[in-house]
Amino acid sequence: MKANFTLLTFALLSGTLTFGKIKQPKTGLWKAQLTLNSTYALPFQMTLDKSKQGPELTIINGNEEIVLTQFQYDSDSIIVPFPAFASELKFKVANKKSVKGFWYNHAKKGNYYLPFTANFAPEEGRYPDDEVEFNVDGKWEVIFDYHKENSEKAIGVFNNCSTKCGYGGYYSNKVIGTFLTETGDYRFLEGATINDSLYLSTFDGSHAFLFTAKFKNDTLWGNFLSGKHYETKWYAVKNENVSIGNPDSLTYLVNKDPISFSLPNADGGTFNYPADAVSGKVTLIQILGTWCPNCLDESRYIKTLRAKYPEELEVIAVAFETQKDTESRIQKVNDYRKNLNLDYQFVIGGSACKSCANELFPMLNEIISFPTLIVIDKKGEIRKIHTGFNGPGTGKYYNDFVSETNAFIKELIEE
Repeated sequence: MKANFTLLTFALLSGTLTFGKIKQPKTGLWKAQLTLNSTYALPFQMTLDKSKQGPELTIINGNEEIVLTQFQYDSDSIIVPFPAFASELKFKVANKKSVKGFWYNHAKKGNYYLPFTANFAPEEGRYPDDEVEFNVDGKWEVIFDYHKENSEKAIGVFNNCSTKCGYGGYYSNKVIGTFLTETGDYRFLEGATINDSLYLSTFDGSHAFLFTAKFKNDTLWGNFLSGKHYETKWYAVKNENVSIGNPDSLTYLVNKDPISFSLPNADGGTFNYPADAVSGKVTLIQILGTWCPNCLDESRYIKTLRAKYPEELEVIAVAFETQKDTESRIQKVNDYRKNLNLDYQFVIGGSACKSCANELFPMLNEIISFPTLIVIDKKGEIRKIHTGFNGPGTGKYYNDFVSETNAFIKELIEE
């Protein structure tokens, strides 16, 4: 897919937004793209709208809508931070139907940014409408990095929409889905089948993923780009019986040392574990980073558990962050808690590295992924360790996980 690839969107609302002296873009649905390199661009859909609270920018990926409301202004530029991640869109309004600027990801080292453009396009969508030449519906056995020594197995779950699916406009060749791995999924992907090719993309403020593939002899042969910093190859064959490793067995206890730590509390002061507050209660220790989209999905799920068992269930989130100092990490964690309306305990574990997490939890063989969830019963014994998180973008996989985990937590609470 070339950088000047025609993108699509869907029906728009008319009107304009007011940004003081800055030119006013039209409200409604826009087509947008991030330029990854001289060959590839990542398309996505967004809306500009206005509410009682002020302007809103909503990014759409399949079944996900990300609403941005914290508009800031710098001279002739508009800055729109993402609520959960340390990134932002910064752009200028060329005219009411065109904006141009950059996406800055402050969670990555160096001055990491990608060119961003968007145009008002009420008759278009994310990808061009086209006849479907092959069907990607179902489950695919996927191998990433197949040309390297250490390849990774995944499951591709795709839906070639014959009727309207996901948010945004309907086009006959539209595809939604994701890839599942042992340590988490690639979240909400949206794309299309065009001629003999498959295109999928997502942009959520942390991930900027683009997948392309050619369909040859019942096999998808593809390329995967993550922003401008990573590129690899993949292939996939349809296999309804494909499976991957059990995320409940990847991280495990290697000794009987109890979990114990004393860490800065996001509310101020120090938090010590074990603590009287969790004595005699089922406790979840969530090892996460606020920069991690899979962690975001897990946090939203844990929020539902807390709402169901506000007195019986305690949650301690141990955050490993990209900021250099504790004060900045606390600020980022508190922004995260506020944006997601999370009412459980957060502490600062340290820098965003797996080795840092391993040092804090030496009784475990290895922290393989953020997030990792430790489930502890009323007696203080570890009953389960879940690596990674395959979220709502995985459909039935996520629904099955929720049903099984809800039942397990209920069983522990009733013991």
